[in-house]
Amino acid sequence: MATRQIRSIALAALAAATTIGGVQAGGLEANGYNWDLLFDPATYAGKGTVTHVIINHEVSNAALPGLGTVTTSPTHYYYNFAAKADLLDNASCLVSVQNPFGSGTDRNATYAAITGQSIRERITSNDIGLTCDYGFGVGPGMLSVIGGISAQTLNYDATVPLGLPPVPGGDVSLSGSAVGWRAGLAYEVPEIALRVSAIYNSANDYNLSGRASLGASLPAAASVTTPQSIEVKAQSGIAPGWLALGSIKWVNWSVLNALTVTTVPGGPALQTVLNYEDGWTISAGVGHQLTDELTVLGSLTWDRGTSRENASGVLLNGTQTDRWGASLGAAYKPTENFELSGGVSYSLTGSGSNLLGERWETGNVLAFSLSAKASF
Repeated sequence: MATRQIRSIALAALAAATTIGGVQAGGLEANGYNWDLLFDPATYAGKGTVTHVIINHEVSNAALPGLGTVTTSPTHYYYNFAAKADLLDNASCLVSVQNPFGSGTDRNATYAAITGQSIRERITSNDIGLTCDYGFGVGPGMLSVIGGISAQTLNYDATVPLGLPPVPGGDVSLSGSAVGWRAGLAYEVPEIALRVSAIYNSANDYNLSGRASLGASLPAAASVTTPQSIEVKAQSGIAPGWLALGSIKWVNWSVLNALTVTTVPGGPALQTVLNYEDGWTISAGVGHQLTDELTVLGSLTWDRGTSRENASGVLLNGTQTDRWGASLGAAYKPTENFELSGGVSYSLTGSGSNLLGERWETGNVLAFSLSAKASF
């Protein structure tokens, strides 16, 4: 049946720009995981993607109107770099570097001191992974078994107020590492540009350690689990030069109730209450090959907010409500072995309130992505 050299020929003709509608999804997700280059039809391929995300999400508190906006979200940069090689006619491997998890929050210093929260919080991650697949002919196409392993790091940095009036002199810096894995299946029929894949990513347990400067420099630690997830993606040719695609993803964010930083016995403890529920992200789009060199793509995305609600529909804490977005992308291939792609995504986040008295209006997330790919 189909070998690796001829698989996905139709998909290559419809290579679309990276879609970024899922960027800044619920929970602590940054880029999420992306293993798509594993299916590239070239024998060897390398791709780099950088995404810039601008978040307009301003939070106030009705009990403290004089403070105005008390919480904002900083801009972010996300990345994904990968290289893929066909080892045999029916086997490929992908080496990737990406940052699947990340979050940032900036608070008014006085508000942080009154409410016992951090002035500044940053969570960053890095995933270095090896993912391979082995395919064999089934019916008119190829079924591939996918597996991989990753070395991950997670970092937590915060600035905390030391009493009132606020003195932002307390700093917390923690880091840790973990090993994650993934497994999945994919089925492809090149003649009709069909590919369906389902990939499971494992949960990862971290024991973070570092220092907390809270009047004195103290050893500090925290334990946290990044969630397991399952993502199903599908795409198929629907007419000459046209491709339909969609995906659905579940992320087990409910494992994250809180992030508690402890110091030496008897020392102060800091806690960021998350109280998440599981997240769902659904997207659908259409790609069209305008010329041999240029392909365009548009997609729509819905992401369920991960902040947990009470029976009245008010969030217990946090500000993550549902998000609706649209993405436009294009891929330009000036030569057989090189491709440039880019995209823009615009999303609306729902208004709401929580039991802490925090309120926010409809916000928006604007993201720009640029990719370059070489193959031979």
